Amino acid sequence: MFSRVNHSRVAKQTRTAKRGARVSARAFDDVNITISAANALALSLGRYVFLPYQRAQVERVGLPTQNGETHFDAGDARAKEASFITTTKDPAGFTLVDLLAWGSIGHALGFLALASQSAQQML
Repeated sequence: MFSRVNHSRVAKQTRTAKRGARVSARAFDDVNITISAANALALSLGRYVFLPYQRAQVERVGLPTQNGETHFDAGDARAKEASFITTTKDPAGFTLVDLLAWGSIGHALGFLALASQSAQQML
């Protein structure tokens, strides 16, 4: 039913790659530097610029309430914040959630920069 000889383009590329194509990874290529720089920029902005503003807004708004008291005070024991997420040794209070959020923003900005560079090269 199936022949042992496959003459498709994919099979030819696979055979060529098996024969002697060498793949090398470079530590400091453009993609790595772009993503790392975007992450560093986003994490720095999040830690030193936007964190004080975000904390001030949370203090201003406060916890959600029902009938004039917070959900936790009203008897909802599950309304208490998880302490392992909010504890940090950072002096400014940059938490794990902040790190993940600003790191993902940094990755998105880095991929946007790479995509726009690739789109300009195609023109």
